[in-house]
Amino acid sequence: LSKGSILIHGTDKPFGVGRKASHGCLRLYPEDIPILFERVPVGTQVTIVREPVKVGVRAGRVYVEIHADEESRLDPLAEAKRLLTKRGLLGSADAQKLDAAVKEARGFPVDVSVDRS
Repeated sequence: LSKGSILIHGTDKPFGVGRKASHGCLRLYPEDIPILFERVPVGTQVTIVREPVKVGVRAGRVYVEIHADEESRLDPLAEAKRLLTKRGLLGSADAQKLDAAVKEARGFPVDVSVDRS
């Protein structure tokens, strides 16, 4: 391995997949390793994207995913609002739920949809 290499490997601790739970390695579910090995040639360049704030829609519900990132200077609430606005979703997000999701920074998608009843 060269200096600065990042390893991609399986794990026996699936709760760590997709989270900052190691010293720079990328963890995958063990069942995904053979699929990756078959589809991606050895030596393929990989780009790692640091994206502590994500937004999305599933089944008509609005979700935000906030990761605690002590090294980032990004304001997670402002970034969530920017991304929601960009996708035309800000009006479908409950401000209190959004604020709570940002403060908790759970690292997985949280439903912040306005409940229209």
